[in-house]
Amino acid sequence: MTSLYRLFSQCYDSLAHRVPGLLRGASVLDSLLFAYFVFLIVKLVRGRRTPMFPPGPSRLPILGNALQIPPDQQWLTFDAWVRQYGDVVGITVMGQPTVILGSVQAASDLLEGRGNIYSNRPTAVMAGELVGWDRGLGYAPGPSDARFREFRRLFHQFMGPRPSQAPNILRMQEWSAVDLVSRIIKNPDSFMKHARQITGALILALAYGYTVSPDQDEDELVNIAERAMQGFARASEPGAFLVDNFPILKHLPDWVPGTPFKKEARRMYEDRKRLYDVPFDLVQKAMKHGEAPLSFTSAYLLEKGSPSPVEEELIKAAAASLYSGGADTTPSTLSSFILAMTLHPAVQERAQAELDAVIGQDWTRLPTFADQPNLPYVNAVVLELLRWNPAVPLGLPHRLTQADVYRGFVLPEGTIVWPNIWSMLHDKSAFPNPSAFLPDRYLQDDGTLKDLDKAEDPAVIGFGFGRRCPGMYLAINSIFIAVTTMLYTLHITKVKDETGTEITPQPDYRGFIAHPSPFKCCIVPRSKEAEALVNKSIHGESD
Repeated sequence: MTSLYRLFSQCYDSLAHRVPGLLRGASVLDSLLFAYFVFLIVKLVRGRRTPMFPPGPSRLPILGNALQIPPDQQWLTFDAWVRQYGDVVGITVMGQPTVILGSVQAASDLLEGRGNIYSNRPTAVMAGELVGWDRGLGYAPGPSDARFREFRRLFHQFMGPRPSQAPNILRMQEWSAVDLVSRIIKNPDSFMKHARQITGALILALAYGYTVSPDQDEDELVNIAERAMQGFARASEPGAFLVDNFPILKHLPDWVPGTPFKKEARRMYEDRKRLYDVPFDLVQKAMKHGEAPLSFTSAYLLEKGSPSPVEEELIKAAAASLYSGGADTTPSTLSSFILAMTLHPAVQERAQAELDAVIGQDWTRLPTFADQPNLPYVNAVVLELLRWNPAVPLGLPHRLTQADVYRGFVLPEGTIVWPNIWSMLHDKSAFPNPSAFLPDRYLQDDGTLKDLDKAEDPAVIGFGFGRRCPGMYLAINSIFIAVTTMLYTLHITKVKDETGTEITPQPDYRGFIAHPSPFKCCIVPRSKEAEALVNKSIHGESD
């Protein structure tokens, strides 16, 4: 570099001594060509001296790459860029520098190895400021924020690795799985709705001690939470609302064209506020009468004794964050399971054979967590579910608090960083034939589970990088027991059309929290004895 610069300098000095004479006899065109030549030399030298932003697709002035990002399935576009430009891709959106990470290595290096400057969340105008989810964990600023640290303490205390293995929580999850199967047997066509309701009911029980009757098809508190979560997912979609790129729009009056988002934000705000207030009030009333079961909320209120308004608002936000973290992601994975079994009957048959060998076919009991160590193939099915179509394929965005340099690339302060989980879980070097559903990829030749490292463990990658989702242990347990109970008691197949031809559903996932598009399948109990066992278990009948 130094020798090249010295050569250019010598040429320039030589020309500078001669330029007056040259230009006097040169044409206008020659003079322009000479000036352009000097411009190119200066640009080349300065360009070699200027650190580079990561490579990425060409961008337009001002807009940057905004028009290239689709309104949905952004993870597929990001994945295409990762394959073309490498695992660190640079784009801009309305002047906002943004980096997409497409490998476990890059995400680990930056979001974990340099987590002190990568742990903050970007400001979310729609979801955070206008709808109010910035009061909870998902959009909390970061580790430097005292409120964020208190959230983390509460979640770790209630559902960290050790608390999530508490016998009472495991029993609740086992019962929830049976409730799910019972509802599917009664109305198999509504399996997606059942997955959402049962997951929501379990979280309401954990967060507030609230019990949803298994005989109820609808529950008002579940519906309140569902409406709030629909708003959360919608408001969180990248590029869904122009106000996220142009915050000044939030100050415009409602009558100005282009501000319908304000009406939508008010509706979402009210839905979110009801989720904060209604179940919390129920817990407070039950505690006054000495009738409140132990829950996330009641435990905090007991700890504080007479909580201040600030502390009350914090536990409302924390309990709602517990709901928002799992009430939409777990149902996505359970719906994916039913889709996968519809498409891969051999996988279902092998998993059921393993369950029959461990539990038996006398239908005297249902699976429990105690069976988990003896079910390597079922565990492999769960791992493949987490990889095949991850519930949050984009991951969650991070914001760089100071400029950084990585692999010679400069990432300016304020850069938004997306760990594209989809790219990592569909990396051919780690997961050959990534579009296929292959539980065997996690098994050794003797049929036991492999010891997976970070780069090949969907249970690690799928829950993000840095300070991972505090509910991951709870979520993985819920998925395992629900999948195991469905496999043992239900048989899932393709439906047939009027001519008797099987209809093969096509995997198609949409939304920031990605759910499969509605599809048809046939779900029946594996036997009359299996159905009877479920009914007996759900209603607590004695022999």
